[in-house]
Amino acid sequence: MRWCGQCHEPVRELTPREPVWREGEFVDQPVHRGGAIPHWSRWEKSTTTFGPVGRVGITTIAALWVLSAAGQSPITLVFVLPLVVVLIRSVWQRGWVIPEHLAAKEPERPSEPMWQWHWDRRELVRSVALGGIWLAGGAILIDVADPIPRFIVIVTAVVALALWAWRKVGER
Repeated sequence: MRWCGQCHEPVRELTPREPVWREGEFVDQPVHRGGAIPHWSRWEKSTTTFGPVGRVGITTIAALWVLSAAGQSPITLVFVLPLVVVLIRSVWQRGWVIPEHLAAKEPERPSEPMWQWHWDRRELVRSVALGGIWLAGGAILIDVADPIPRFIVIVTAVVALALWAWRKVGER
């Protein structure tokens, strides 16, 4: 019997079992069962990637960002170039493309007229009130030089955020 070197408990040996996947199966690839054949592509638009126009546009903007950073101050390339490399790599990653198939389309339903107000009016009042409070607090933080009102605004914001988080956690 083997013993754990940390807690000195007996170690249970696991028995070998059959593999979960048969030979040739790959966990990451979905199984194709008919219809449109999905595939990986860098050039086609997928649900998680841009199409070729978006990718070329973002690459052009990133290249212009690098050129402007190099023109203004070459030292900024130390900061800009790694960001652009990460951006371009994420933009040009392959996406899982599922072509549209006739059987996959949903039939169009006739649209029903909207006859009722779907937004609670209390939410509008609450949003306007909170926006006004935030603007007043921001104005106090920016314009008032006295540290006491600034401290009161910061403490009030921290307490309100803590109460909001506590309420959200309690809803679960």
